[in-house]
Amino acid sequence: MQRTHMRLVPIFGASLVVLAACGTSNNTSGGQSSGGGGGLSSCTGSVTVATDLPVSGSDASDGKPTQNGAQLAVDQATSSKLLGGCTIKLTTKDDASVALGKHDPQQGAQNITELAGDTSVLGVIGPFNSNVALAELPISNKANLVQISPSNTNPGLTIVGSNPDINTASLKPSGNTTYFRVCTTDIGQGKADAQEAAQTLGAKKAYVIDDQETYGKGLADQFSKFFQQDGGSIAKRVSLPGDTKDFSTQLTEAKGLGVDVVFFGGTSSNGGGIVKKQMATAGLSGVKFVGGDGIVDDEFFTEAGPTGAEGAYGSVAAPDPTKLSSAAKFVSDYKAAFGADPGAYSANAYDAMNILLQAIKKAITDNGGTLPSTGSAFREAVRKNMLQTSYDGAIGHTSFDQNGDTSNVLLTIFVAQGGKWVYSSTVKTSV
Repeated sequence: MQRTHMRLVPIFGASLVVLAACGTSNNTSGGQSSGGGGGLSSCTGSVTVATDLPVSGSDASDGKPTQNGAQLAVDQATSSKLLGGCTIKLTTKDDASVALGKHDPQQGAQNITELAGDTSVLGVIGPFNSNVALAELPISNKANLVQISPSNTNPGLTIVGSNPDINTASLKPSGNTTYFRVCTTDIGQGKADAQEAAQTLGAKKAYVIDDQETYGKGLADQFSKFFQQDGGSIAKRVSLPGDTKDFSTQLTEAKGLGVDVVFFGGTSSNGGGIVKKQMATAGLSGVKFVGGDGIVDDEFFTEAGPTGAEGAYGSVAAPDPTKLSSAAKFVSDYKAAFGADPGAYSANAYDAMNILLQAIKKAITDNGGTLPSTGSAFREAVRKNMLQTSYDGAIGHTSFDQNGDTSNVLLTIFVAQGGKWVYSSTVKTSV
C-alpha cells in the first residue's frame, strides 16, 4: 500500500462519529456475532494465544496496560464460551530484558522463536516496538504464525520502499502476510506531529533529535519531511544513542539556532522525558516540545518530573478510547478488571486479541466445529481468516489490506498537564 496525498482532518471530542457500539462485533467473514460458541458446544481441546510486550523495566507503563487489554479480551471470550467447549490458554511473554532494562530485540526474537516452535500457539499480540518487530517478523513468518501489533508504526515493516533502512521483503520470507497491525503508521503520525507543530503551535524552526532506533529515526524522518512541507525549516537533525542521559550540548545548540520547537523521535525509555526536562536548563523554557507515541506514557513524567514535563505534546497512533462511544463498555470493563484507566494502546490490544479469537473461531467452525487436525493447518486457516477481517470493536472498524495494514487511521494528540497526559484532539489521516 502506498499512501500519498494524505490530508489530516481534526475531529474534536464528542463530535467523533463511530461505527459500532462495543459489545457486538463482526467476525472475520463480516457476519454479526454477539459472543457464545454457537454450534461449537461439542468442540473439545484447547487453543493457545500469546502476547509479546515489554512488561518490565522502563517500558512497563506502556507494556503492562497493553497486555491487560489483550488479557481482558481472553477473559471475556472464556466467560462467554466463545469457542464453545474448547478452552483458550493465554501465554504472556516479556520482551524487555534485564540487560537493557527496556524493550530488547534479542529478547523478542528469543520469545517469538519459542512461540513459533509451539504448534499449539495460533497467534501473538505484539510486539510493541518497531525494532523488536524487525527481529521477530522473519521468524514468525517462516512459521506461518500470525502476529498482530497494537502499536508498531514504522511503515517499513509493511510498505516496500517507505523506509530506506528496512528491507521490507526480508521480513516476509514465505511471501505470505502473517503480520498485521491495528494502528496507523508513522506516515500519518509524522504528518500529524508536523501539523501540530507548524499549524496548531505556529512553530517555524525545528531542532530534531532521534534515538537511533527503528521507530524513533523513522518517525523523525517523517516529521522532518512534513514539517518542511508545512512551511517550517529543520535547523538541525541529530541522532543519539538510546542510553544518552545528557542532551545539554544539543539543546544549547538549539537555543543558539533560535528554534521554536524541539521534536524528539523515540521513546521515554530512550530519553524523551530527559530532553524535555533539560530544555529548561538550556534556556528553552519558551520552546515547544513535540514527540510521538513513544513518549505518551508514565515513564515520561518519571524522567522529566511533573514540572519538567508540563506543556509537552505527544501523539498516539490510535484513537483515545475515552472519547469513543464504541469503547465505553471496554473502558468500564477495563477499570473494573484492573482498577485503573486503560493505557494508550490497551483498547488496540483488546481489539487485536478479539480479532485473532474471531479468526480462530471461524477456523474451527469451518472445520465442522472441531479443531483442525494439525497445527500447521490451523495456523494457515487463522492466517487466511485474518486477511478477511471486518471487525467493529472498541476502537471502531478494522479491516486489513494485503500488507496487513489497518483501515483505521485515527490518531490522538495529548498534552502533558498536571503530571498526566490530557486529551487535546483526534486527527484522522486519509489518502
